[in-house]
Formats: sequence, C-alpha cells, structure tokens
Amino acid sequence: MDHLLNLSTAAKLAGVSRRTIQSRIQAGDLEAFEGHVRMSALCEVYPDVENKTDTVLERMARIQDNAMHKVNPDEISDERLLANQVHRLQLELTDTVAELDSYKALTMELQDRLIAMKEGCERKEKQMLQALLHWMSVQLKQRV
Repeated sequence: MDHLLNLSTAAKLAGVSRRTIQSRIQAGDLEAFEGHVRMSALCEVYPDVENKTDTVLERMARIQDNAMHKVNPDEISDERLLANQVHRLQLELTDTVAELDSYKALTMELQDRLIAMKEGCERKEKQMLQALLHWMSVQLKQRV
C-alpha cells in the first residue's frame, strides 16, 4: 500500500529539512498532492528511505493504535451529559434575560406613571412622589 505522508514526516524519513522537500516539489523532482507526498515517490528521490520505512511506519501504527484505546466509553457519556447541561443552561439564561428585560420595562413604565401622577397632585403629594421617584432612580442606577 502506498502511504501518503505529510511534508514533515517525509522530511524526517528522508533525513532532510521540510524546506528541502518543498524545494524538490517546486523543482518537479517530487510529486505532491495537497501537502502530501506518496511513499513511493519519496523512495524514488531518496532511495535510503526504503530501509527506514518499515520501522517508522510500524512505530506510527503502534502510536495510533495506543491512542485509539485511550478513549474511555464513560467519558463519552460524560461529554454528552455536559453538552446537555450546557444546552439546558443556555435555555435557562435566555429565559432569565427575557424575564429581566420585562422587569426593566415594568420599572420604566412605573416610573413614567408616577411622573404623570405627580402632575395632578397637591404640593405635599408631589413632594412625596418626587422623593419616591428619586429613591427609585438611585436604586436603578445602583443596579446597572
């Protein structure tokens, strides 16, 4: 089977720099496809690679194999549980923001109505409503 290698791996196998591999590609000495070179093409340009190939590929396969076995099925369910929790919290946050916005609108409407009431009141009632409006204004500023 002809393996596709990324340029860094190809350079390591050939014992040259990545830049050298890129130069050989640009010169047309080495064929590349989407940043990868075929093992057979690399062996044509660098014959010494054939001797190293088996051990490196075996090592890569062993590393990949070991990495695959590290996935714990319990962690997958934990990830799903966390994803569900995040989704639930997003919905709860959206609802809470909407509720907060409705309370803000209610407070502004109350303030407007108190101001309108103040216009038709006697002096003492105006003072009381003004004190209430002032207190309300201070409280709102403290919460913003």
